[in-house]
Amino acid sequence: MLINILAKKSPLTFEEYMELSLYHSKYGYYARGSLPGKKGDYITSPCVHKIFGASLARQIIEIYEILKDKKDFLIVEAGAGQGFLARDILEYSEKKGYNFNYLIIEPFPSIRKIQEETLNNFKKKIIWVESLEKLPEFRGVFLSNELFDSFPVKLIEKKEGKVYEVWIKVKSNGVIREILKDIEDKKIFEIIEPYHPFWKEGYRTEVCLRIEKFYKILSEKMKEGFIITIDYGFPRQDYYSPERFRGTLLCYYEHKVIENPYFKSGETDITSHVDFTLLRELGEKHGFLNLGFTQQGSFLVALGINEVFFEISERTWKDKEALKFLIFPEGLGTSHWVLVQAKLKKKLEENLRGFSLNNRIYLLYK
Repeated sequence: MLINILAKKSPLTFEEYMELSLYHSKYGYYARGSLPGKKGDYITSPCVHKIFGASLARQIIEIYEILKDKKDFLIVEAGAGQGFLARDILEYSEKKGYNFNYLIIEPFPSIRKIQEETLNNFKKKIIWVESLEKLPEFRGVFLSNELFDSFPVKLIEKKEGKVYEVWIKVKSNGVIREILKDIEDKKIFEIIEPYHPFWKEGYRTEVCLRIEKFYKILSEKMKEGFIITIDYGFPRQDYYSPERFRGTLLCYYEHKVIENPYFKSGETDITSHVDFTLLRELGEKHGFLNLGFTQQGSFLVALGINEVFFEISERTWKDKEALKFLIFPEGLGTSHWVLVQAKLKKKLEENLRGFSLNNRIYLLYK
């Protein structure tokens, strides 16, 4: 059982706890085949309607036309879930006369099996690899939807005027107790330094250090192309606002929000919002240009999701509600943001279509 493994490793950082709870090869949340959807613990945009993936396909087609050398063009996706996004992108692209190859990074056999069933009609176009390290060099698009929110994070707390890292002690009977220890990694202070003096006693938040390795490897694999990141999060000045007293850490279990990250370890999804300023910084550090940043609703409308709606939906009441959920503030339209970064041989002369209505990249430089 996972609790026994945690007890043997105790004491451990919250980051280590989160990694084992989500990614342990046998007892982790994802190893169990846990995925979003009506039967899962949470809903993502690709689960809502195929117009989401079809609209993204429009952006990918524009990118394909921008890149001069198209012979090894590849779409790469990590965190592909059931494979709905890949299916919808490939279906729409094929409809428009494009024959793209697609690669999915998937470490868990149970999830890959589900993806293979979803993508049965495109099995000749898709290949799978187990990790980013096994990704071949490519030119094209790296795509993720709600990937970085599941990266393990450092949990920190301010107490008596000082900032500490949260560690946990685990007993074999399942009792978990938090302890505070001095922060050893200087990178944490580099991120929070301008903000923590204004935090009140008991303030909690998260810092994600695991994403940098991901960017480093991706920069080595991508010869030329674009990174499209869709996730929920904030620019850093909002992320570490004094008003965000309890941070952004949330857990999901059977479509219910659980604030206790130690509830049913290995059976509950644990997430934290994305610090998009961090992604901007890592992009620049590893050779990527930061091209655009906007909310999902604005991005999809700019891509013509209304046109896609009339092209591929049956225009039923459910279709219309799905469209609203993807673009309106009451749904995912403003909670989710889109960041596009690129490694290019020549300067891009104009904004990508997805940012033709709104580009708020300036928010990541404050």
